Amino acid sequence: LTVTKAVLTATANNQTKVYGDANPALTINYTGFKNGETSAVILTPPTASTTATLTSSVGTYPITLAGGLNGNYSFTLVDGTLTVTQATIVATADNKTRVYGDPNPAFTITYTGFRNGETSAVIDLLATATSSAVATTGVGTYPIVPSGGSDNNYVITYANGTLTITQATLTVTADNQTRAYGDVNPTLTVSYSGFKNSETSAVLTTLPTATTVAINTSIVGTYPIVPSGGVSGNYAFTYVNGTLTVTKAVLTATANNQTKVYGDANPA
Repeated sequence: LTVTKAVLTATANNQTKVYGDANPALTINYTGFKNGETSAVILTPPTASTTATLTSSVGTYPITLAGGLNGNYSFTLVDGTLTVTQATIVATADNKTRVYGDPNPAFTITYTGFRNGETSAVIDLLATATSSAVATTGVGTYPIVPSGGSDNNYVITYANGTLTITQATLTVTADNQTRAYGDVNPTLTVSYSGFKNSETSAVLTTLPTATTVAINTSIVGTYPIVPSGGVSGNYAFTYVNGTLTVTKAVLTATANNQTKVYGDANPA
């Protein structure tokens, strides 16, 4: 009676890993054992290996079986598959700040989650970031939205940044004025510099006003004209004083007509 080897099928179990991760343990499944035996009876089990490494790109790689030795079994070896899936990186739009009326700054993106010491240089198509804010958009905060990136080895998820628009600086200068001593003060006016988007004082919520301590009895000299009180959502105010110059009033001195008799002394 000749007893021949039974056929034992050794199949490499399929495996999955994320790009950049170490390979998982490569395992084998057996079918065909006799007499209720298990893999414990195998003298030298087959070995499983794959060409995939930490840096292997997304795709499928064979898990190859080799070897195997046992007195009672011959081996049929069936390869498996290692599937490398995309890793996840996060593309976050960087926060930016600009002044009202200025163009938007260049929007930039920071990436986190790269594997194998990689950087954004490996991305097939870089994400871009946009904002709905334009030059005339008022003071406030607005989302910076990244989108559009793609890569074979990475799934890209996105996180918005924030564009903060701050108040522009508007300089309010009191106009210099002149009047004569004893006169009422002239109308005190102001001039502006620093408007954005070709705007004028018509856009201000509250117009600044100008005042001075000088009154009609104030003596000849110079007095500050002080601007204050402007209100606007899009502008911060700086103020520059002007000068009210009080000049001498003109006093006309008229000699009184006099009469005298010939030979008399002049009258007072």
